Amino acid sequence: MNELAKEYPFIHVYAQQKPRQPVIIKANTEGLCVLLNSIVSAIAYQENNGTAEVFDGDAEVYEVVVRLVNTHDELAPLPYQKQ
Repeated sequence: MNELAKEYPFIHVYAQQKPRQPVIIKANTEGLCVLLNSIVSAIAYQENNGTAEVFDGDAEVYEVVVRLVNTHDELAPLPYQKQ
């Protein structure tokens, strides 16, 4: 079986397919650590987003953005929707 390279942070986030279904995050240890650090950064530096640069299962790099919000208005819009 092919093991994931331990020096690269691998994360795959599976979105919900229907309401009340869980979001599933699969990751190696390095990926979870990078994600955790981005969450801590979003809390510690509230004026900035926390970001994590990770790889998906196809070894494509992408960015995970963690944003701290304080209101329903900030939470409501879809991330890729024009305002």
